[in-house]
Amino acid sequence: MQLLFLGDSLVEFHNWQTCFPAHRVVNAGRAGETVAGLLANLPRLLRRCPDPERVVIMIGTNNLLREEYGFLPEYAEILDVLGSTLPPARITVTSLPPIRAAHLAPSVVPRLNEGLLRLSQQKKVAFLDLCAAFNTGAPDAAACFAEDGVHFSDLGYTIWSAWLARVL
Repeated sequence: MQLLFLGDSLVEFHNWQTCFPAHRVVNAGRAGETVAGLLANLPRLLRRCPDPERVVIMIGTNNLLREEYGFLPEYAEILDVLGSTLPPARITVTSLPPIRAAHLAPSVVPRLNEGLLRLSQQKKVAFLDLCAAFNTGAPDAAACFAEDGVHFSDLGYTIWSAWLARVL
């Protein structure tokens, strides 16, 4: 099976092939990527991996860090493009993680994740709730992150991979 990972540095900075050795993995994560950037780059990325059986998306963290919270319509466009371009592929939307940034109000990530969940249901794609994964998969959710509070630690990637294996 071919897996396509789309997203930002949270995708790019991990070797997904080691997590899913029985599959062919294309890591199309890019540090600094935003939802609008992924939408613009999607045609090029899909030429790089034209026939994935599974697509995993993790995007929106850089939008959060820039305090750009109105990205759900562009996210919907990404799902529409994937759905029309790759109709047989199973798509999984990964929630925003419970990042720790001083400028974020505590309600922002849960509110946006509720929107991503509704969007996933509307578009009939799978939704993976990383907040739940980190809260049940680690004794301390902070241990899932590097010192910056945004990027994942080895434990964070281990938990994300294990939960992702359940939906793949």
